[in-house]
Amino acid sequence: MEALAPSRSVKIGSIDIAIDHNCQVQSNGVGCLGFWEAQYKEYRRRKTGEQDDEVVEEPVAPQTPVKAKPVSWAALLRPSPAAAAAAANKKANEIVSSQAAAADGRKFTTLEDVLENWQVEFSAPAVQPRGLVNSGNMCFMNVVLQALLYCEPFCSMLRHIKKSVVFSFNSNTPLLEALIRFVHEFRADRTPLEQLETGLESPFVPEDVYEALQKKNVFQTLRGQQEDAQEFMSYLVDGIHEEMVSVLQAHRARTAPATGTEDSAENGAGWLEVGPNNRAVNMCDVHSEAVRTPITQIFGGALQSTLTVPGVTSDGTPRRSNREPFQWLALDVSSDSVSTIGDALDELVAPETIEGYMTVQGQPATATKQMVLERVPPVLVLHLKRFVFCADEGVKKVHKFIEYPAELALAPAWLARSSGTARYRNARFRLTGVIYHHGSHASGGHYTCDIQRPGGEWLQFDDVDIESLESVDAVLKEKSDRTAYILFYTICR
Repeated sequence: MEALAPSRSVKIGSIDIAIDHNCQVQSNGVGCLGFWEAQYKEYRRRKTGEQDDEVVEEPVAPQTPVKAKPVSWAALLRPSPAAAAAAANKKANEIVSSQAAAADGRKFTTLEDVLENWQVEFSAPAVQPRGLVNSGNMCFMNVVLQALLYCEPFCSMLRHIKKSVVFSFNSNTPLLEALIRFVHEFRADRTPLEQLETGLESPFVPEDVYEALQKKNVFQTLRGQQEDAQEFMSYLVDGIHEEMVSVLQAHRARTAPATGTEDSAENGAGWLEVGPNNRAVNMCDVHSEAVRTPITQIFGGALQSTLTVPGVTSDGTPRRSNREPFQWLALDVSSDSVSTIGDALDELVAPETIEGYMTVQGQPATATKQMVLERVPPVLVLHLKRFVFCADEGVKKVHKFIEYPAELALAPAWLARSSGTARYRNARFRLTGVIYHHGSHASGGHYTCDIQRPGGEWLQFDDVDIESLESVDAVLKEKSDRTAYILFYTICR
């Protein structure tokens, strides 16, 4: 009998790929040696900075079983064999997809390069609607995931990263990669819902998102509990932004020498700008956006908050303005004078009197503070503050109907008086999504959403149930069983 050459393996991150004596991949049953060697070289180049390397031969390590992904918050620590098998099949499919891309000659790049050079795109393909299973008070998560899936710049960004970035088996961006895998669950299809002949794909549990959230220290108490959709969206999107910031900062620390200087926004130096009536205005960033990411390009805007005092302020100018970044605008709708989105934005920019202000001379003065929009993002998210605190009643919900338009134009009074806001004066934003809250209490109730697909079709999502709406008029009208909570407006191109 002919002696067989000893087997060897290629280690890609924490995964061992066993190679037999005929150089056929044994692990996972897919792939070719050249593909895995190319993946390994790219992995080593990114980790060590080497341009070329030989495949390292290591003893074949026993494969560890694939960790199951939870089907609910209550099952996060209770993995099942079925979930483990599903996860293994999904990973194999992703490997096959990446192998096909390599065979087509597609070039991989690094995540840092993508984050540095990405520009806002509205080219995400339409996907076939698919329901999400509510595994126990998880409707707040389902509506946010559906809204982000149909947010064209956000979905386009995820698909671009998936297409361009080499595999990373030891990821320090779990939320980002979980959302990429979530989007991968949906099949590209522009067919209207009512014309689908074969029906929709089966609803599923977004297990990848659950697993990524388990790795974070925030929202560890969500298992089976109803939570606020806006708080969850804030945590999820901010978490992805922070992961991107960490990647970019680590990359810049490796590639750029330390200069020993500080940004003026961080040391509070500020700068002067010409304000109304040609008077000097001292400007300062109170929360500096030190790192620009795709998230800030999609959702990031800025408010200009101006303090005006009779006489002069402590820095020698009569006006001082702070630039405050935001990812979405929180609008107070509790006032009796607010019945439309326009009313709420008028309230946001209305001057506020500050009683008891002291001048530099120690004299009391009546100061005013006003906030206006200085930068408006391509996707403007409006959070209607439905839940307010009352001393005698505690937290209560504002049930009244707030009218919102299918197309929003920015009034000049909402914008800062600077040359940078000129491009927004004729801008129009179309309504592309509404998240509703059902019920009377902040700690309970239910969430559903209406979402516009590319092409204009409106759909209503209620966990696993999906219905087609006749027109945007069905979205705009008052509902007896639910109130609009979060509005998504996308700039018209």
